[in-house]
Amino acid sequence: MKRKLLIAVPLLALVTLAAWFFRPKHESLGEAYVSEKSVTLWSSMAQVREPVGVLRYGDRVDMQAKRNDFVKVKTAAGAVGWVDARLLMDPALWQRCEELLKRAETLPVQASGRTKVATNLRVEPGRTAPRLYQFGRGVPVQIVARAAADWARVSDEKENSEPQEAKKEDWFLIRGVATRPPGESSARTAVQPTTTEPGDQTVPIAGWVIARFLELDLPEPVREGANAANLRPIAWFELDRVEDAAGERPQYLLAAARGAEGQACDFSVLRVYTWNRKKSRYETAFIENNLCGSLPIRVGKSAAGQPEFRFANADDRKNERLYRLIQTVVRRVREGDKASKAKGQLAAKPRAKTH
Repeated sequence: MKRKLLIAVPLLALVTLAAWFFRPKHESLGEAYVSEKSVTLWSSMAQVREPVGVLRYGDRVDMQAKRNDFVKVKTAAGAVGWVDARLLMDPALWQRCEELLKRAETLPVQASGRTKVATNLRVEPGRTAPRLYQFGRGVPVQIVARAAADWARVSDEKENSEPQEAKKEDWFLIRGVATRPPGESSARTAVQPTTTEPGDQTVPIAGWVIARFLELDLPEPVREGANAANLRPIAWFELDRVEDAAGERPQYLLAAARGAEGQACDFSVLRVYTWNRKKSRYETAFIENNLCGSLPIRVGKSAAGQPEFRFANADDRKNERLYRLIQTVVRRVREGDKASKAKGQLAAKPRAKTH
């Protein structure tokens, strides 16, 4: 009996050790973040499978295993399933996404618009830069900066009218929102969600998009003036409002460019459109060409309440140019000339041309 025990005990220990060694191991591949508006969590990678949940943009998941293009993940709620690995961001890219959002939130809005087509949001200008998100068609966005990047075709962007000969193209840094269903939260806790519609929770997002994939929401006087002068609008602002028999009329500033995309300057042309009460029409009150301006343009008021705008130009990037609208006359305010009457300041007379 003792001999049998002497044999059985070591054998049992050996079996136990083998079972422990060959036990199913839990793989840990780190964390990741969902980069799509909606991602299905599947029960397996098989063709016959069931959805076990839905992940939203910004959700944090723990990656447990990877098979081909799929990753097995565990959500914060404890759900486990498989998702397409291409729909996830690694922590380093998510951190860059957060930093880009913080930067964009400090910049003044230069224009507003909406996407013409499904549009990829990237972490920096350029089609080969890592993708952060994809907006659908008709999504409203705010433009805060502009840059130029080399043109290159990539597999996840198709455009039938793409100019093959183009060497550079314009990109806009935009702010927008990634929509989430009511009652859900995201991993982005440092930024409070905003509400665009009753019951519609959204997550702020920022990134670079191809400029011509956006349709700018230009006021009609600005659109007509730009089309008449063959200008490509980059930014526009409402300077002030004037009283009219039919009500208040906005007066506008337009920053634009001529020629092909990809230029070194953000804009090269300025226009101011003012309202002529007597003739009941908009007129081009100010024109300045041959600039090499940089965004952002900052709009404000003087001590006397007159509209002002300022920006950096290539000829003197350390000192911003300052302009002031006095009724329908725009004057450049030079350093040391608080009264705006110094010798050599630029003024443009109201033009009778209608747009």
